[in-house]
Amino acid sequence: MIYFILAGILLCIILKRNLLTIVDSFAAFRMPYLLIGTFAFQIFIYWLVYQTGRDYPILLELSFVIMIVGLWMNRHLPGIIFICVGAVLNLLAISIHGGLMPVSVKALMMSGYNGSPIDADNPRHQLMNTSHFWWLGDWIPFIRHVISTGDVLVGFGLIRFLLGTASKRE
Repeated sequence: MIYFILAGILLCIILKRNLLTIVDSFAAFRMPYLLIGTFAFQIFIYWLVYQTGRDYPILLELSFVIMIVGLWMNRHLPGIIFICVGAVLNLLAISIHGGLMPVSVKALMMSGYNGSPIDADNPRHQLMNTSHFWWLGDWIPFIRHVISTGDVLVGFGLIRFLLGTASKRE
C-alpha cells in the first residue's frame, strides 16, 4: 500500500495540491475510532500469531467486518467507497480460503521476488491452489510483491482520497 500512498502524494505535488489540507479532512471522518481500532486490532492479531504459531482467522475476519462498517460510514469522503469495496473483496478472499490470502507463485516469480514463495515469518498467506476464486487472491505482480484485486481498489481509493481532500494551491 505504501506505493499507492507515495503515488498519491506525488500526484498531489505534480498537480500543485496543498497536502496540509488533507489533515483538515480527518475532522469529516465519522467514528474514526472504528478504523483506528481495527488497525490496532490487526496488529495485535499478527503479534498473537507470531507468539503462538497459530492462525486466528475468525479474529482477522471480525476485524475486517468492523473496518468495512467504519469505511461504509465514511463513504461520503472521496475514494473511501473504493477502499470499502477493496476491503470487501479481501475479506471474501480470506474467508473463502480459511483465513489466509492465497498467493500465486507464478506471479511472485514474475514480480522479481527472490525469497521463498511462502515465508515462514508471514502467517497471512498460503499458496494458491486450484480455487474457483483465485482472482480474489494475490495474483497481480507489483514491484517485488503480488497484490490482489481488492488491494488495487484500496490503492486507487487511497490515491483518490489524497487527491480529493488536498486543495489546489494558489
